[in-house]
Amino acid sequence: MRTVFVNATFHTMESETDTHATMTVENGIITGFDETAEANGAQTVDLGGAHVFPALIDAHLHMLESIALASMGEQICDIVHGGVKPHNLAGIEAKIRSHTAQAKPNSLFIFSNYVSAAMDEGRLPNRHELDAWANGARVWVLNIDGHSGACSSALLEALGLEDIAPDGIFVGPAHDANLGKFTDHLASSITPAALARGIAHFCNQCAAYGIGTVCALEGTDDSERDRMAELTAFLAQRFPLDVRLFPQYMDEEKLQKVLPRMGASRVGGCMKWELDGSVGSRTAAFFEPYADGSAGSLYFDTDELAHTVEGFADRGFMVSAHAIGDAAIDQLVGIFERVGGRHRIDHCEFPSKDAVERVCTLKPFVTVQPGYAWIDKRYLHGYERFLSETQIASQIPLARLAEAGVPLCGSTDAPVQSVDPFLQMRGMREFYVEDQSLSAYEALKTYTVNGGAMLGENKGLLREGYEANFFTCTENLLDIEPAGLESMHAQGMWLHGKRYKPLPDGLGTFLRLLAAKPRKI
Repeated sequence: MRTVFVNATFHTMESETDTHATMTVENGIITGFDETAEANGAQTVDLGGAHVFPALIDAHLHMLESIALASMGEQICDIVHGGVKPHNLAGIEAKIRSHTAQAKPNSLFIFSNYVSAAMDEGRLPNRHELDAWANGARVWVLNIDGHSGACSSALLEALGLEDIAPDGIFVGPAHDANLGKFTDHLASSITPAALARGIAHFCNQCAAYGIGTVCALEGTDDSERDRMAELTAFLAQRFPLDVRLFPQYMDEEKLQKVLPRMGASRVGGCMKWELDGSVGSRTAAFFEPYADGSAGSLYFDTDELAHTVEGFADRGFMVSAHAIGDAAIDQLVGIFERVGGRHRIDHCEFPSKDAVERVCTLKPFVTVQPGYAWIDKRYLHGYERFLSETQIASQIPLARLAEAGVPLCGSTDAPVQSVDPFLQMRGMREFYVEDQSLSAYEALKTYTVNGGAMLGENKGLLREGYEANFFTCTENLLDIEPAGLESMHAQGMWLHGKRYKPLPDGLGTFLRLLAAKPRKI
């Protein structure tokens, strides 16, 4: 079927000013521009004067966790009128009591988006507090930093982790090394109806933001068999979105369970591939100590990690690894220099000056989430509490790297942050370190052109021979002021030349997925 899309401005992203008046699509592929339907014998789709952009690519999120939280979770903190609410344990207690009042025995409750840095008490609740507030239910509270959390006694007992965290609070390695036990327990608790609801919410939310492709960083090495990640891979082949899996395994047996479903050899991300923790939990590895005198540490011996990375690189894998503090980034850059190939640095928040110069030469793909820094500077003030002025000033120099041709890839790290890509673009354009802010075009490139280059696929541009994945918008995203990105959504979404149809919120989602033809992820 040949279709000519008309009455729109098609921003190809080939350059800031390259536009066309019509776009022709056949069999899900772009075949031309500025043609008439009459000349091609094609049908016409009128886009009502919209601006059209390539579908966005989220280069780093955790899809399984996002789906689970959409189906079983509750966001416990919100940013309201320039502040975090609730901002004290009394407010947290009220919300937890309200949501668990009618809890059945052994019920599991997940509370995400807890902001410990904004709490008056400056901490997570302990197990005894959660026990009292939730009537003994199984409760898991996830801190916004993604590397700390708290759980009730009932959940600790179910996981067999009483000795690891006697107070129920997990931070840094204790949190990251045991996350598989949490996800295994979640998998055993989620119902088919809840899973279907979470999948529908996730896919529909991505489409509403213009996201057509997600790089899903999934899996943990600390469980005997990662059945939930295997199920996620099976279902993701049938999602209306394009899913590109990054298995977070070093365990070859687990990797082989999902590798046949993948279209390219990729490995890494977070979990087992975390070289350090986060600033919020004060576990990111810096050369300089934190303001309170504490220090994060590297999770790997350099030679052992280099041997592992080299083994994957020699087999043609793209390797992706989490590094936030300057010590961790230095370690990873040095390893990538040794093994060669094009790989990824995930987060790369606080590189040393030396690492910046080496990255400009090496040009790895760098996934960034500046929306978090944007929120922190205005509402959370965690960096100000934990880091020195020198450390704050060393945040990743976005403009410097973009100018040097380093491909920055936009991402949300959902569910640590909202899946909203426009918040991240606002963070790029109003960056914490102001003189390193990106232009509107460079910010949009991180979610389009650069993401397609990272995947090595015909995505991220409106170009002949590329996939007809695009979204429409009432605003020109290349002209809009940063504040105009707030609450921005796509007007319409097309994937492989077809308009996206929202998934139903129910078991019908499974029927639709199972009937779909599987694609490589």
